[in-house]
Amino acid sequence: MDQLINHKHKIDFLLSDNTSLGMPTQTTIKHNRKRETKILCSECNQRRELLEENHHICGVCYKAKLVFIPSGNKVIDDFIMHTLTSSSKLAGKMVFVPYNQFKDVKFIAKGGFSEIYKAIWIDGPVINKWNKKKQSFYKPEYKKNYEVVLKKLNNSKEITSKELNELKIFHEFSLNWKKKYYNRQKNNLTTYNQVSKYFGITQEPVTNDIMIIMPYYESGDLINYLTNDFYSIGWYNKLSKLKEIINGLVNIHSVNILHRDFHSGNIFFCNKSRVYLGDLGLSKSATEFTDDDNNNENYGIIPYMAPEIFKGQKYTKESDIYSFGMIMWEFMTGRRPFWNRSHDAELIIEICDDLRPPIVTNAPEGYIELMKECWNSDPNKRPVATDIYNRLDEMYRKEWSKKTEIISSLNIGPVTTNNPGAIYSSRPLNGIIQSAMFTMSTRSLRSESITAGVDLFHCHQKNDITFNDKRKFDDNQIENSFNEDKIIKKIKLIENENNDYITQEFELDIVINSEQYIIDESYIKQEIYFDI
Repeated sequence: MDQLINHKHKIDFLLSDNTSLGMPTQTTIKHNRKRETKILCSECNQRRELLEENHHICGVCYKAKLVFIPSGNKVIDDFIMHTLTSSSKLAGKMVFVPYNQFKDVKFIAKGGFSEIYKAIWIDGPVINKWNKKKQSFYKPEYKKNYEVVLKKLNNSKEITSKELNELKIFHEFSLNWKKKYYNRQKNNLTTYNQVSKYFGITQEPVTNDIMIIMPYYESGDLINYLTNDFYSIGWYNKLSKLKEIINGLVNIHSVNILHRDFHSGNIFFCNKSRVYLGDLGLSKSATEFTDDDNNNENYGIIPYMAPEIFKGQKYTKESDIYSFGMIMWEFMTGRRPFWNRSHDAELIIEICDDLRPPIVTNAPEGYIELMKECWNSDPNKRPVATDIYNRLDEMYRKEWSKKTEIISSLNIGPVTTNNPGAIYSSRPLNGIIQSAMFTMSTRSLRSESITAGVDLFHCHQKNDITFNDKRKFDDNQIENSFNEDKIIKKIKLIENENNDYITQEFELDIVINSEQYIIDESYIKQEIYFDI
């Protein structure tokens, strides 16, 4: 019987639990030629074709043992091994890479939750040349001196599974998309999934913070692509890139994953040709959402966030579509949405009141209509990603024969300076959102007419007092008083003619503790008392 000898790795993965994996040994495997029957693997506990007849280990676990390098952290090691053994496919598999494998590490930028570094991976990712017949690598090849991005997660020394969410989402996406890919015509999928790859994890030796390993894209992100040479990018190329971007969203949505942080800074270009969607750190499976998710912190960039999110509703696929509408506006103008505004509570209020970036008419036929549909205030009226792709493809084909001229004007083209209050990095927003919703509620109370209750009418009718029963609140009619953790708002009604105070007061009981504050318009309505 043929024997397989692994000389390169010299790791005996059949050692007992008490034996170190690092001991230099030579591994000899006896092949089980009769693999028609799947037997329970002793390593992964799944029924698979066995590689070695005496120890009941499958080929998937064998390959995993060859490439696995322990980090010393159980959370990381368990996750890495899970990605290596959960499927026989290559999709979504990751590795732990010792930090000394990286050189020329240079700081690039700081994000809301991480620091971004560029580095050279000395050995680089493996090109997996696997011989199915012999159950061995033909000859492992590596992309030597491979440029990567190291994303250092802030305060991740004591890592939990939560900090690995970005990698988990990518692994889940890779497996599920690969299954759908085999029937891609039925599932409306194209050859490429347009989602940026993740290689695995390393650990910064000084802080012991986790660093996620990703490809480095020399051409940068969408912002860089549009601003560097905006007027030279014709609509034919713009529509081509938009098709790739929405195709990435089609693929993500096809496996019930929501991006939840979809903006131009998370769209990357490989040599100005292929487009990739990245940064799945806030992504989540749409099937795992619960009511508790609404109580968690909201993160994001205000101009790209759908108004229903500000109002306390759940993230949906339609929320990602809203963000894509803003990306369409960027392609049309070369500017980021609301670049000239402070991204504060007032902007949130106006977005909820249907404020959108100004429309520029210089676009292919049907483009503006599609963009407006994407950012419709009603999520149910937004198109799905596959519909957007098809409509963009139709515009793309027409653009080939009838080009849309890009007319230079003051309304389009990159700007050199944004408003100092325009923040285009994801950040926690609950405090700003709560402030905006409270302001909207109080403005609503001030603007709407107050109709006196039946008892109040009866009281004044008895005393033959004639007055206008509809009144509005002015700022000088609201008095503040404080009681422990509450603000008492007393609103006094003023006679229009003689300015006499009516003895009745409206008392608003408003909790100022942000953790207890409830964003719910009905809450304020229920807390109005008539002191008669």
